Amino acid sequence: MTNDRVVEVVEDLERTLVEFIRKHRINHREYRAATSLVIDSIKQGEESLLPDVFFEAEATDIGNEDHVGSSAAIEGPFYIAGAPLLEAPCVMPQRDDERGTPMVFTGTVTGTDGNALGGAIIDMWHADADGLYSGIHPGIPDWNLRGRFATGPDGGFSVSSILPPPYEIPKNGPTGIVLSALGRHFFRPAHIHLKVTADGYEPLTSQLYFPGGDYVDNDVANAVRDGLMLKVEQTDRDVRVTYDFVLVPETR
Repeated sequence: MTNDRVVEVVEDLERTLVEFIRKHRINHREYRAATSLVIDSIKQGEESLLPDVFFEAEATDIGNEDHVGSSAAIEGPFYIAGAPLLEAPCVMPQRDDERGTPMVFTGTVTGTDGNALGGAIIDMWHADADGLYSGIHPGIPDWNLRGRFATGPDGGFSVSSILPPPYEIPKNGPTGIVLSALGRHFFRPAHIHLKVTADGYEPLTSQLYFPGGDYVDNDVANAVRDGLMLKVEQTDRDVRVTYDFVLVPETR
């Protein structure tokens, strides 16, 4: 059965790319080089990384237009479903000798009406002190720095972890080839990934950043937005960061 939305989008994309090929006089050798790069990105496990670097943030911005709750953010290619459910006091799964500055992340989850959403689930993941992710990079225990936790009756949450660093995205594969040819760097600013869900509300994918950090102003993925900044307080013992989420009721 014909899907009208698919027809609208794909046929317009086809016309746009044909015009692009003519405009830039793309020859067959260049066309094959481009298609081979896309195929190689899939073979080398970069099937999401390559388009995400260039296009995911823009698609997310479209979804945020006229949105009344917290801004959504890019998910990135490193999410893994099924992280352990943590119990209070919540501490992200980590190695006994996990390196990094201690971090405490607190905040609230409410609806757009301001009412607290107790029992909301926050699925959180981030890089270790070397900029590496469990389940993605070798030599890291399963679920390291990945966990899910629930808000309390007042919608509040608190979880302890380590401060994630800026890091380079993979640069030795197809994505790196393209970025090198463009003369761009490979760094992402320090960030925390989250998915926030609550019964009766639209799920939210978020990615939160640290104001003033390296690469905040020139993220390789161009994904940093003002509404995604954490409030940060440095103490003698740790870094304390805060963010409050606002979810939108589902429409049926």
